[in-house]
Amino acid sequence: MIEVQGRFCRAVLHRCIKGARTYRGKPSGDWNPYFCDEYQVGTARCLGGESPRHFCIDEYEYPNQQGAIPVVMVTWFQAKTLCEAQGKRLCGDDEWTLACEGPERRPFAYGWARDATACNIDRPWIQPDDGLLASRDNDKVAAEVDRLSQRLPSGAMPRCVSPFGVKDMGGNVDEWTVNVTLGGKPYRSMFKGGHWCKGARNRCRPTTESHDESTAYYAEGFRCCSDTAKMP
Repeated sequence: MIEVQGRFCRAVLHRCIKGARTYRGKPSGDWNPYFCDEYQVGTARCLGGESPRHFCIDEYEYPNQQGAIPVVMVTWFQAKTLCEAQGKRLCGDDEWTLACEGPERRPFAYGWARDATACNIDRPWIQPDDGLLASRDNDKVAAEVDRLSQRLPSGAMPRCVSPFGVKDMGGNVDEWTVNVTLGGKPYRSMFKGGHWCKGARNRCRPTTESHDESTAYYAEGFRCCSDTAKMP
């Protein structure tokens, strides 16, 4: 695990200087648009108040082993249980964000400009068969996940690393976290990081909170955190 200590800001304003686009891909004049290719270096204005954080986080996505393929098709409840079985806990979304952006509050774990060669992102989308993914036949589920998966082994892209040294925090798989910043609404669950498919934002700040705790899908995994006193 990696120790992280710093100050979390609830809301940060970055300044997009290239490729600002709306959710639908249309040009945008916003400083903080839905999509952005490059932000002004060093411009990260804290708008939401700061508070200290001190914790430990897995270096890699679960099972937290370099060279392992990240686990997917687990619910938030299952991810929470798997972390607790190791004497850890599921990360808060605030902890995940701080571990990704570092003290400078970078928009991307690796810097200020989006780089499709740094992390496992922007892969072509493949139409899933949701009927197979929801099947009670584990072999059929596994076969469909294998057909869809474009996961890479943990640590396979060495430039996909945060200022704290945490790997693969943009792309590869979406990661379950505990919904802290929105107070557990609408669900206790929240996704961070984005997956490998083209169209995901893959930045440190964005969240996806529209999936409830029972969701399990082919591009969704997690990593664990712990208090510093429990660091192995």
